[in-house]
Amino acid sequence: MTASGVQVNTLTSATAAASEGSQVQRMAVDWRSGETRRTPAVMSAIANLKGGVGKSTTTVMLADGLSYFYGMTVLVIDLDPQANSSQMLLTERGVQAASDQGKGAHHLLAEFVAGRPASAAPFIMPNAVSLEELRVAEEQDERRGWISILPSHPQLRLREMGLEEDWYSRTGTPTSLAKSLTDYFRTAFAPLETLYDVILIDCPPHLSPLARAGLALSNVYITPTIADSVSTWGTKQFSEWIGTHVAPDLAERNFVLITRFRDTRYARQVASDLRDVYLKDRWFGPTIPESVHVLNAMDRPAYDSYNTFRGKYGGVKQDVRRLAERFSDFLAQRTGSTWQKIRD
Repeated sequence: MTASGVQVNTLTSATAAASEGSQVQRMAVDWRSGETRRTPAVMSAIANLKGGVGKSTTTVMLADGLSYFYGMTVLVIDLDPQANSSQMLLTERGVQAASDQGKGAHHLLAEFVAGRPASAAPFIMPNAVSLEELRVAEEQDERRGWISILPSHPQLRLREMGLEEDWYSRTGTPTSLAKSLTDYFRTAFAPLETLYDVILIDCPPHLSPLARAGLALSNVYITPTIADSVSTWGTKQFSEWIGTHVAPDLAERNFVLITRFRDTRYARQVASDLRDVYLKDRWFGPTIPESVHVLNAMDRPAYDSYNTFRGKYGGVKQDVRRLAERFSDFLAQRTGSTWQKIRD
């Protein structure tokens, strides 16, 4: 129990929790073509320069969908100081409780500033599960999918600003800071990569050194966007920057998702232009409709509250299923590894 009165988790170690899940999953899911050695997690950045495109919602839907349908062990890394995906998974009180407990990306950033050895495990919340099916399986010692999180907090931006001011006052540059953060985080996350199937990095909608570090760490890039002209322009600009500065082979590593879709003639035309003209060489996920069911699914009443998958997602449960299926197919093409469904 923390000072804010929220019991933040029942597990004591992020590493132990993920490790236990990985052993269960290897027996439950015949993946990696029968190989006994677990390959590193796929690091996936969810990012766009345009805000309000459903980036955090996509992060949570993917985490829930992959863990529920495929039994994957998922780590969410929230690098956005708005902490939306953290709030969706932990609740606002849970985010503050985690911070009080010394968990979160802002505490990891403080370790970088202090020059301490790079290790992310102590700052991870092992339990970010909100689905009843996953909780029950865990209680029965038959883990079938799990979600952990390195949560964010508004303090993250304040600490990053302080770091930037100090770094630049010593003739450092944004690029050199981004590189140093990338190297530090790569070392910090390396021990965790064999404990998870997928690591989802929720990046802020800008190109600060911290955001650039999240992009540089990633193997694939998930780009949520809205079918309107402003979002399309921002998505094109973002894709050009990533392709120039981070991933020259972006087309092969980019999973694009149209969110908050309103079925109008204009929206259909913009979506068609994205698929057939502007981003015709990308892998597209299913179109996610604008729906009250999505909003309700992202509102967890309390950290110790759980809901069934059907109860949480209601009228968009099939959209989440299609999202998980399509992204799983995308990963199979990228990695050569396949995952078998454990739930329908």
